[in-house]
Amino acid sequence: MADEDILIHQALEDQRDMTAVEDFAFKHDFKQLPSGESSYKQLIPKTTPGPGQQYAFEVNLDQCTGCKACVTACHNENGLEEDETWRSVGLIHGVSADKPVMQHVTGACHHCLEPACMHGCPVKAYEKDPVTGVVKHLDDQCIGCQYCILKCPYDVPKYNKKKGIVHKCDMCIGRLKVDEAPACVRACPNEAIRITLIETAAVRQDPSAFVKIPQAPNSDYTLPTTRYLTRKKLAADMTSINAASFEPQHPHLPLVVMLVLTQLSVGAFFMEWLVNRAVEDSLRALLMPAHVFTALALGFLALAASIFHLGRPLYAFRAVLGLKTSWLSREILAFGVFAFLAFVYAAHTRQVLAKPSLQGDILAGSVVAVGVFAVFASIMVYRDTHRVLWDTPMTTFKFFMTTAILGTATVMAVSLNACAGYSPGYFIYTVQAVGVPLAGMVMALTSMKIIVEVLLFSHVRDSRMTALKKSMMLMSGPLRVWTAQRFIYGIAGGIVMPVLFLALHVYWTPVWTLAWVSLMAAMTVAAEFMERYLFFRAVIPLKMPH
Repeated sequence: MADEDILIHQALEDQRDMTAVEDFAFKHDFKQLPSGESSYKQLIPKTTPGPGQQYAFEVNLDQCTGCKACVTACHNENGLEEDETWRSVGLIHGVSADKPVMQHVTGACHHCLEPACMHGCPVKAYEKDPVTGVVKHLDDQCIGCQYCILKCPYDVPKYNKKKGIVHKCDMCIGRLKVDEAPACVRACPNEAIRITLIETAAVRQDPSAFVKIPQAPNSDYTLPTTRYLTRKKLAADMTSINAASFEPQHPHLPLVVMLVLTQLSVGAFFMEWLVNRAVEDSLRALLMPAHVFTALALGFLALAASIFHLGRPLYAFRAVLGLKTSWLSREILAFGVFAFLAFVYAAHTRQVLAKPSLQGDILAGSVVAVGVFAVFASIMVYRDTHRVLWDTPMTTFKFFMTTAILGTATVMAVSLNACAGYSPGYFIYTVQAVGVPLAGMVMALTSMKIIVEVLLFSHVRDSRMTALKKSMMLMSGPLRVWTAQRFIYGIAGGIVMPVLFLALHVYWTPVWTLAWVSLMAAMTVAAEFMERYLFFRAVIPLKMPH
């Protein structure tokens, strides 16, 4: 046999010796491998949802071993980032019938009947499919504001920094449409996860029967549809294995700046409205432009800062689409109207001073009224998340007190600085007419706020590990430096310095007085920045046991 014939035969033999991948592909194509179809077909409904029905996850806890095959399958199916997961597996433990119990709990999106993510989204980037009931995220509509992350009590939406958007589990609806099981269902070696049809009326009638897991958020909030089955009795006092492990949350610095400065701006316009009606016309003509333009500039700075919180700021114009259901949309619209009215008011300042009129008073009152509503909308943005630290009257108290304290301190400092170049007698008159009463207000308001905040630390002594106790433990533990600064700046700038001003201002030179009130205003602003920073970092988010 010629050498070339030998080489040809060797090549043919090599082709017959297939790699493992080629061998698997060959057997799959010629149906020599079990497809698993008979198995996963039993784990999905044979029909699509009818009227009053929707798809839902069903988890057999007795079959779940915590292997996380479902997590891996979901990750691979959806091409997620290395540190990103849409499905998680938690572990709860406790004692039931005098026996120790440990239970793994797998969870993903519960495709709620009243999805908090959808209701809170300001751009309508979520929709609930009217046929399947699946809550889908519209990636191209999302602006990356991340409010849905704060709203969802199950920690489902995840923010992707590279794309600047949020995304989440969609129950692999594309697979279900072609009669294939979702990735997590098909990957579970014990068939612990399945897709079922549920009656939506049953969920509304008895929400507690769904996501019935110790330490899970209250089902009345969003009406989740996942049903967890087990033959074991799970004691209500079972806790997550990581229940005692909690850490500071994301600081959301652009929101810290936005909230503090918008409230300062609203407070300054309100105090401007009061002060300019309490002083003589000549002083009013001097102070009004300084007050208005300072408040306007800080308000615009606040709104500019908020843009840096968005993953896709170019699409921020969509943020009012969710006006019907989203407090975030209402806040954005309210501050937009506030900024417009404030700009118009500032543009007509000279005209208002030259010829006081009812129209000028109405414009000033409108700026204040819309501003107060905008602050209220800010309050509701956070109270509507149902997070324990935020969803209390304390948030209302804090936000309005920040408005009053910073507005008063700012108007006081601006008023005295505006009179710096005038005669000593005129400056002394301004100190007595404006500085003294406003210093007393700053002292009283700050004292009230500091006392109330200190009283919150009594929750550290709670016998149970409540969310408020965890928040106070964070503030007195990992966040203690920020907490200390908040109280140091607050007490020094809002209480001690106003008291010394009231007691000693008659002995001070104008230069010393201006330096003192300017530093006092700066310290009160710094204190409120610290308080708002802790507001975000010390909150305990709602989530499934983890």
